Amino acid sequence: MACTVTVTGRALPCKDSLGGIKQIWVAAWVDGLWTAVSSGSIANATSASATVFKNYDMHKNTGSFTQTVNASIENGTIFYTQVVSCVFSNEIAADISNFQDLTKGRLALVVQDVNDNLFVMGNTRGVELTGGTLETGVAMGDFNGLKYEFTGEEQIAAPFLAAAAGVPSGDKVTFTATT
Repeated sequence: MACTVTVTGRALPCKDSLGGIKQIWVAAWVDGLWTAVSSGSIANATSASATVFKNYDMHKNTGSFTQTVNASIENGTIFYTQVVSCVFSNEIAADISNFQDLTKGRLALVVQDVNDNLFVMGNTRGVELTGGTLETGVAMGDFNGLKYEFTGEEQIAAPFLAAAAGVPSGDKVTFTATT
């Protein structure tokens, strides 16, 4: 069966975009959380039960979001590995139990970059904490804190999440900033 390939081209964009992420939004995974992807975007979050996303802030220049295309010509398969690397400085006792909970199962995760774009990682299959370190450094000026990686694998790249005024919202879904 032949595939239809649409080539639209892409003009050179303005130089008004920055690299890096400022925070992630995390909730327990719920099947059917996201509405369908349309033109690379999800318009809304919806859930049969109340879902609360909490944010995890990061210092500037410490987090990254990378999506890798994995294609096999021989097998005729393609999928995207989505990885967000997070750095949380100043480790505290509450971090131990908090992040231990995050290792227990699948998560729903939204990445907010410094341009206030919101990306839905693992929109159909969820995300898992796949690695990390807790560091105290050697010298007085060394890093003290936690470094974690969350990974999702999806058939498509992480879609954008539409949001009014930079704050995501949805039916029975709440995004609550940590104060």
